[in-house]
Amino acid sequence: MNKSGWKSADEIKFSLRDARKVSIFACGVCANLSETGGVKGLRFLKGLLEDWGKEVLLAKCITACCAEEIMRQAVRIHGRAISASDALVVISCAAGVKSAFLCCPDTRVVAAADSVGSVPVSRQDDPVARSICTNCAHCVISFTGGICPVSECPSGKKYEPCSKYPDSGHACAVDPTRDCIWKEIEIRGDLDALKELGRIHAAVGDERLSSPANMV
Repeated sequence: MNKSGWKSADEIKFSLRDARKVSIFACGVCANLSETGGVKGLRFLKGLLEDWGKEVLLAKCITACCAEEIMRQAVRIHGRAISASDALVVISCAAGVKSAFLCCPDTRVVAAADSVGSVPVSRQDDPVARSICTNCAHCVISFTGGICPVSECPSGKKYEPCSKYPDSGHACAVDPTRDCIWKEIEIRGDLDALKELGRIHAAVGDERLSSPANMV
């Protein structure tokens, strides 16, 4: 799923500084699972905006904000309230906010959450579940046992450990308060293959396979 996190109260206040009447859409899928959207997030934000003196004309949870057709249908159904609002606040990842921009050109769209990255839907306390995808363009997790080294390594190393990689022990050389994630990758993944993958990525650059629809 695409993980999202609440923006700060200061940023939301700033974005709505001159908006008196507002509508709210909350995503029922990824943002809901991130505990920002869904009914729970919708009620929380509605109460917060009302505490700030805003008049909430509409507060609805929709199936998935990222799908333009779903967003367009919601805008059509609730068009009167949205048109009467100074802003439509969207609780979703960036994809849902973009859908709102495509469907509400005459109403200001305000994002209430930030996209953090993609994560599995899991309750496990494991580096695979914990490491958040940062959309770095060339994914390497096939060779790291599913762990994203870019998000988990303080040095941001992708294809190999940093030069201070500990020969003994497990403490991170950059942040001694945490374990070196590359020790775990060494156990679960293939460091030699990862280096070769780095050379392949450097050689192909942004080259991609064509989608099946475009292949002959």
